[in-house]
Amino acid sequence: MIKRILPGCCLAILMMPALCLAANDLLLGENDLAAKIEKDKDYQLLDARSAEAQRIAPIAFSTRYQAAMPIRKGLVLIVAGTDAAALEIAQSIPAGSDRTVFAVKGGAEAWQRVSLNASPPSTMSNSFVIPMNTCEPGKPLQELKRNKPQQESKSK
Repeated sequence: MIKRILPGCCLAILMMPALCLAANDLLLGENDLAAKIEKDKDYQLLDARSAEAQRIAPIAFSTRYQAAMPIRKGLVLIVAGTDAAALEIAQSIPAGSDRTVFAVKGGAEAWQRVSLNASPPSTMSNSFVIPMNTCEPGKPLQELKRNKPQQESKSK
């Protein structure tokens, strides 16, 4: 009996440091976090703090975390009240080839410092495509008609 249990226990003891290292890979410090959001501007930020903390200091563009909520593909960042809680949630979300999940080390304070220093997301598109058959001559589909005459500014 002991011969069967002993190898399993030894294997478990040997795997513990590897599991801890894997968990630390999911916890991003401020420098690593800044590099991630500079590289990938399209991310989902999940706020897993208490409702009271979310009410007192809301995080812009974050989504309140709930256990059964749909998680987008791409970069997912978790902010929680403690690093351990953020890490636990990050480990509970299945990662795959289309999704990477990280916990923010330092919580909301770290996120605020990093987001203040990050370059703002661009709202302008880098390209524009005119749809086919939209520039043909002929009668327009819609015309703008003014109900009131154009007002002129009165100068004194």
